[in-house]
Parts: sequence; structure tokens; C-alpha cells
Amino acid sequence: MNSYISLALAAERAKDMQSDAAIARYHREARRARRAARRTRVTEQTVHGQAPDSYEDFLCQTAKSAMTEPTAAGRSAGQPVR
Repeated sequence: MNSYISLALAAERAKDMQSDAAIARYHREARRARRAARRTRVTEQTVHGQAPDSYEDFLCQTAKSAMTEPTAAGRSAGQPVR
């Protein structure tokens, strides 16, 4: 009787270990997928321009771009201002 209990406990432990391994494998694959998606997003951001980290950065970038755009006085004569 005692050996039967030991075998049953060993079988349950083996099932638990297989389940733990499957869960760990699932978590690893999910983590890899998230990292791949993050790398793709970073690549898209660098292609389309880096998004500012804060609203202040956004305002600074907007001000810089407004300063670099030509003004009406700097345009050639007769060119319409849009």
C-alpha cells in the first residue's frame, strides 16, 4: 500500500512539473513576442519621428519647427502664403 501511494505521489509530481514547464514556456514566448512588438514599434517611431516624452518637449519641438519655417518676409516676392 505504501509503494502505491509513493507511485501516485510521484505521478502527480511529474504532472505538476510538466504543467509548470508549460506555463514557463508560455511566459517566455509571450515575453519574446512583447519584445519583438516593442522593437517593431521603436523602428516605426524612428521612421516617423520620435514622439516627445512630455508636453513641454512637444511645445519645444513645435517652437523649433515654427522658427525654422520661412516667414512671409523671407519668401520670394509674389509667393502666396498658405
